[in-house]
Amino acid sequence: MQQVQPHQWRRYGFGGPPEPWERDASRDLDRLATSYFLDILDSHHAILASGPEETVRARVEELFATATRHKHEIDYTLRHWATPVERARVEDRLGSLMRVGMRLREVRVAPAPGPTPEPTPAA
Repeated sequence: MQQVQPHQWRRYGFGGPPEPWERDASRDLDRLATSYFLDILDSHHAILASGPEETVRARVEELFATATRHKHEIDYTLRHWATPVERARVEDRLGSLMRVGMRLREVRVAPAPGPTPEPTPAA
């Protein structure tokens, strides 16, 4: 590993110069990000098809927009050599995609708010 000299910090930041991705690392990260995003897309379509109330719809759209932005950022970063800071950002965005997917699954599976049926007495 090459040491970054102080005069190079302005050029690359504190992370150092860009380096190529490890063998198959960019492909594996892309597959992982794509699988998370496809899960988010399925949840998004299922939730909107169920006709949610306006607050839930707004929250789902906000989460979907965040996930789309993070997926595009991951895709862009994986196309080129990346600095250590950019690599850390890709990991952070992957974690964000995972959390958005979990939140959308919770909304999709959650029972609809409304009156709960009374339990029937045992005979």
